[in-house]
Amino acid sequence: MSFLGSIRRWYRRWGLYRRARTILREIFQQPDRLQGTSLKPSHFGRCDIVEVDQSESEIRSIIFQILRHPRPHPFSRQYHLVAERWKISLPEGKPERCGSVNLSRLRGRDGEPPGSFP
Repeated sequence: MSFLGSIRRWYRRWGLYRRARTILREIFQQPDRLQGTSLKPSHFGRCDIVEVDQSESEIRSIIFQILRHPRPHPFSRQYHLVAERWKISLPEGKPERCGSVNLSRLRGRDGEPPGSFP
């Protein structure tokens, strides 16, 4: 693979992810498409695109994830970092939750607040 070929491949991928981001922005601006999910229009800023499935020139589906910081109880001092994965099938699909991972537990911190001491 030549250097020029790798730049072209990177540029195509960058363009694909840019188009997918534009589509996601439009979806998050339509509250009826988010209805029935825990997603809100304000969550768009926390979306990270994980994978884009495309046919020849159309994007068929987008898998994205959102980082959340849920607390198990309003008075709890526990702090969690959770990554939720969502998939949306285009053109008219609604976001479907694919799963979630508690990143705090993966790191061995088990929900301690940020900056806390052991």
